[in-house]
Amino acid sequence: MSYNEKTDYYLKLAITCRMTSVVQSIESPSHHISTELNIDGNPNVSKITLAEQITHLEKDLILVVKSLGLDQPRAFVEYDSKMETNCVMLTLVPKFAINEIMSELIFVIDRSGSMQGGPIKKASETLQLLLRSLPEDCLFNVVSFGSHFDSLFTKSQPYSEESFSKALKHAQEMDANYGGTEIYDPLKWTFENSKNDMPTSVFLLTDGQVYNVDQIVELVKSSEEKKKDDLRLFSIGIGDSVSHHLVESVSRAGKGYAQFVTNNERMDKKILGMLKNAIKPPIKDYNITWTNQILEDTLLVETNPVDKPTVISFFSNNATPSPDAQTIFMDMKIQQAPFLIPPIYPGTRFIVYCILKKGVEPCKEIILSAISKDGPMKLSIPLDPVALQGSKIHTLAARKLIQDLEEGTSFIHKHPRNKGKNLSDSLICEQIVKLGVTYNLASKYTSFIAIDERGSELVSEAKILSSQRIVPVAAAKRRALFSASPTLQKRAMQPFSMTSVLNYSRSSSARKSRSRVEESAECCSLIESYDDSYDSLPASVSLAASVKSKPPKIETLYSFLNFQSFDGSFLPSDKFYSWFGKNNFKDFESIGIENEKILCLVLALAYLEIIMFDTFKEECEMCYVKAKKNLKKEVGDDQNVNEDLEKAKEWVKKWADE
Repeated sequence: MSYNEKTDYYLKLAITCRMTSVVQSIESPSHHISTELNIDGNPNVSKITLAEQITHLEKDLILVVKSLGLDQPRAFVEYDSKMETNCVMLTLVPKFAINEIMSELIFVIDRSGSMQGGPIKKASETLQLLLRSLPEDCLFNVVSFGSHFDSLFTKSQPYSEESFSKALKHAQEMDANYGGTEIYDPLKWTFENSKNDMPTSVFLLTDGQVYNVDQIVELVKSSEEKKKDDLRLFSIGIGDSVSHHLVESVSRAGKGYAQFVTNNERMDKKILGMLKNAIKPPIKDYNITWTNQILEDTLLVETNPVDKPTVISFFSNNATPSPDAQTIFMDMKIQQAPFLIPPIYPGTRFIVYCILKKGVEPCKEIILSAISKDGPMKLSIPLDPVALQGSKIHTLAARKLIQDLEEGTSFIHKHPRNKGKNLSDSLICEQIVKLGVTYNLASKYTSFIAIDERGSELVSEAKILSSQRIVPVAAAKRRALFSASPTLQKRAMQPFSMTSVLNYSRSSSARKSRSRVEESAECCSLIESYDDSYDSLPASVSLAASVKSKPPKIETLYSFLNFQSFDGSFLPSDKFYSWFGKNNFKDFESIGIENEKILCLVLALAYLEIIMFDTFKEECEMCYVKAKKNLKKEVGDDQNVNEDLEKAKEWVKKWADE
């Protein structure tokens, strides 16, 4: 096998995007794409193609589609003529406001070696912004983990000037120097040391993959059940190699939700959305009305008929079900997926499916209801009158049903009539296989292979014998090797073979030099540093020239928020005044505010609103709210607050136009 930097082929990918309303924009945080809107004069249709020359997809292709009305509550029904069933899909991005509650907030940060470079820098900056955004009445802690773990505080501490300053310094000095990735022990410690008298929200940030996902998920699930909905876990997956299975599974078990950021994305916006939801009380007692028909779910399916003795296999670890577990309730005429309705959070897409058996018709309005700490909640969503034909929505629902069965949260596991009964592995396997085969879905028990149906056609010897292939190698990564040691450079340019490895391992010079593993690690490090596209300004770079430029940079926002105290105030200082090109308090006499502390507060609020909100409103909104609360404490009257703020906004507008 030989290597070549050139290739005669590239991957071509064309995607047609059809929406129910006008497509506003399509972006990709993972790849360079070319987008064509308004195809054939239809504003609802767009085409996407790759705008870069690549030979294969090294990572997931992510598309972010913005379309009018995409977040509106919608309910669709699909009829599958083959199965003679209806499947309803309910989707919305909720918008509602409920009062905040006093909470414990614990940030569990991956500091393993794989976080080196861009990922740990993102985590550090995001943690700093989170610390500035915390509500005044919360308790918080920071747990760092890798092959070992430690915590900033032995127990979560009240949010104060002292704890905030210590945590901020900790975040600024954070580095990826904790070795490997072990998540179970730090999470176990976090749950065991959390408060029992208030809701706890845990934020897990990781870029890794682990071998014991099931064990971690079971830990999260059991801990959440112990706290009875007062424990939630939110997870952020960082980078292109993170385990989606891990990140999504722990968030589902922890009644939170998962988000992912690629190497080219910022994570602050996404995790701040999580923080906003974490300080709101959990919503409970969800219910969805899918049909108006009165159904009797009284049919029991006998898994082991009484007139026939149970046959015990000579090759099975499954014990014979006890007599009281012979009848398992399985005949659900309404199969909701997921069976346990996931928590609903503002700004996070909510999707639930329901397969209705033959003869069961959906109601014209799907009703979603729940109970919050502030009172009952309800939403009626009209069912789209046009029934879709096919099995696409059925397949999505079946995937969720399989997920429920695999995670032990299906209707078979959780239905009250099956409580205390022995559910054998073979029964669950049978249900998963049935769904997998019916809807062509891969699972832990089902897989599919392609079969050549050409019959007896002979395959020539030339087609089955191996031959030399020219394998293209990305030039950028090859260039990264040139800064490595001379030995590594020379070896990297040679074709790889098992013989060369054996010869190398036997040579005396190899025994005296560094190991191949060490040099391979150096090579990987160089490649990673070369490919790292995360770009940010060093802390030492002066931002004076860009403090009022539009659109602003995120580094400008971070620098400005350094002036804010833990309670939201912006205290007078020479540095604060110099941000606006002034020397002292007297230079702001034209605003007409005599109290220096109030002046700094309204100036900061006006600056955030006028300069930052257009681009970074979500990133700085919680800091803005804290500052406004502090201003109200100082002024004590809403009318005076608004008057002072308007004066400052007028001044900032003129200053920005200078």
